[in-house]
Amino acid sequence: MQFQGPIPPVPERVVVGPGGWLRTFAALRLRDYRWYWLGTLASFFGMQIQWPTQAWLAYELTHSPFKLGLVSAAWGFPVFIFSLFGGVITDRVQKRNLLIVSQACVAIITLVVAVLISTGLIQYWHLLAAALVSGVTFSFNMPARQAIIPEIVPKETLFNAIVLSSGGMNVTRVTGPAIAGVLMSVIGTDGAYYCALGFNLISVALIAKLPLTSKVGLRPGISMLKDLTEGLKYMRAHTLILTLLGMEVMLVLFGMPFQSLMPVFAELFEVEALGFGFLMAMVGIGALAGSLGIASLGDFKRKGHLLLIAGITFGGTLVLFANAHALGYLLNMQTNSFYLALFFLMLIGATSTAYMSTNNTLIQMNITDEVRGRVMSVYMMIFGLMPLGALPAGALAESFGAPFPITLGGAVLAIFILLIAFLRPRVRHLE
Repeated sequence: MQFQGPIPPVPERVVVGPGGWLRTFAALRLRDYRWYWLGTLASFFGMQIQWPTQAWLAYELTHSPFKLGLVSAAWGFPVFIFSLFGGVITDRVQKRNLLIVSQACVAIITLVVAVLISTGLIQYWHLLAAALVSGVTFSFNMPARQAIIPEIVPKETLFNAIVLSSGGMNVTRVTGPAIAGVLMSVIGTDGAYYCALGFNLISVALIAKLPLTSKVGLRPGISMLKDLTEGLKYMRAHTLILTLLGMEVMLVLFGMPFQSLMPVFAELFEVEALGFGFLMAMVGIGALAGSLGIASLGDFKRKGHLLLIAGITFGGTLVLFANAHALGYLLNMQTNSFYLALFFLMLIGATSTAYMSTNNTLIQMNITDEVRGRVMSVYMMIFGLMPLGALPAGALAESFGAPFPITLGGAVLAIFILLIAFLRPRVRHLE
C-alpha cells in the first residue's frame, strides 16, 4: 500500500480524573475533535431543520401518508445502493476532503429547493428528486464522518467521542424541528430551507479546519470491487460484527418508521406545524439526556447489557406512544393525550440513542482501521433500509391508521432483542 500526503498526526491524549461530568466532555478537550464536533453539529442542524420541513411540505402537497413515505424511500434507496462504494472511497482518500465535497453538495441541493419554494414553482416530484440526490451525497458523507473519529481521538476516548457526537446530533433533534416549526409558521417553508442552507455552509467551513489524518491511500493493482469484496469477507468472518449490524437492521426496519409518520400523528392530535415541531423535538430532548448520561459513564463495562436493555425498552415505549391517544381515553385524560405522547417520545429518544450509540461503539471497537470505512459504510447503508420500513408503515397507516404499524413494529423489535439476549450470550458479555 502506498500512503499519500503527510504522515498522519498522532491523536492528542487527555487525562481525565474520576469525576463523572469531567468524563462526560473529555473528547471535547481535543482541538481537532472540537472542530469535527462543531462541524457535525452544524451539518445536523441543517438536516434536522430540512427533514421535518420536507416532510411537512410533502404532506401538505399530497395529504397522503404513502407519498410521505415515498419521499423517505427516494432518500433511502441511493443510501442503500451507494453506501458500500462510499465506504471503499472513504478507505482510499482523505476523509476530511470527502466530507467537505459532500457537504457542499448538500448545500447546493438545499439552495435549489429553497429557490423553487420561494418562486412558487415547487412540486412534489422536486422533493423526490432532491431526496434522491441527497441520499447519494449522504452515502459518501456519513461513512467518512464515522470513520474519521478514531483518527482524531485516542482509543481510550473513542466511546466518549462517539457518544458526544451522537449527543451533538441529538441537540439538533431537540432544537432543529422546533426551529423548523417556528420558521414554517412565521416565514414559511422557504425560510426553513434557507436556514438549513446557512448551517450547511458553516459545516463546510468548520470541517475545513481539520488536518489531513487518513492513514490510507491508493492501492495499486487493487480495484474498488476487490476492496469492496475484501470488506464484505471481513464482516462475514466476524459473526459478532454481523450480529451487531443485524440488530441495527431491526431497529431501522421496525423502530424508526415512527419518524416518517409524525405528520400523521400531528394530525391525529389536532396540532399545527408548531405542535408537529414539538413532537419531533421531544424525541431529541430524550436523546440528548440519554447521550449525556451515557457519556458521563466513561469507558464503562457491560456495554452489551446496556445495548439489550435499551433495545427492549425502545420497542415497548414505541407501543405506548402509538396508543397514547387511546390511553388518554382509557385514563380519562383524553384532552392531555398529546402531552402523554410527548412524554413517551422523550423516552423513545433516550432509549434509541442509548441503543445506537452503544451499538456504533461496539462495532468500532471490534474492527481494524484498514476496513473501518467499509464496515461503517455498511452500518450507514442500513439506514438506507429505513424506507423499507417507512413504505409499508405508510401503506398500513393509510388502511388501518398510524398507530397500527408503529405498535406492530415496536412489538417485533422488543421481541427480537429479547431473543438476541438469550440466543447470543456473547452480545450480553460485551464490554
